[in-house]
Amino acid sequence: MKFSEIKELIDLVDTSNLSYFEVKTQNDYIKMDKSLDRNNKSIDNIYNEKELCISNDNINKEIKNDNEVIKNISNKDDSKDDGENFDYIESPMVGTFYEASSPDAKPFAIKGQKVSKGEVLCIVEAMKLMNEIVAEFDCEIVDVLVENSDMVEYAQPIFKIRR
Repeated sequence: MKFSEIKELIDLVDTSNLSYFEVKTQNDYIKMDKSLDRNNKSIDNIYNEKELCISNDNINKEIKNDNEVIKNISNKDDSKDDGENFDYIESPMVGTFYEASSPDAKPFAIKGQKVSKGEVLCIVEAMKLMNEIVAEFDCEIVDVLVENSDMVEYAQPIFKIRR
């Protein structure tokens, strides 16, 4: 087959409703398949990547704004405490905060309580595992910052303490 004939065949198949075309001659074999539609997929991927980039930029802006708000809140919190410096015990993982070992048990740590190093402060349940959070040093619980059975994030402050 001549190149012009092949080109004409391509044009005919392209403009037709055929999704698959195959022809065999003594010297040539031509197969055309429009059913896979490969070009559109690559265009879609480029479009999705652009959307993803735009979305990530928006998320980054929101995170920066949230961080500024958090800094402002923590600065306001320090100013209310008459110059006293407080520390925070943060959740070491994402999970569910429990103040006691069972619903009818008394809380491990309450506001105003003095706790010793190694004493259990709460439980954070993560993936069906109960993880005891213990005091790393002697301190006083100034405030419990989360409610029983609340979800906590990694590094979220759960206790406000004074050393």
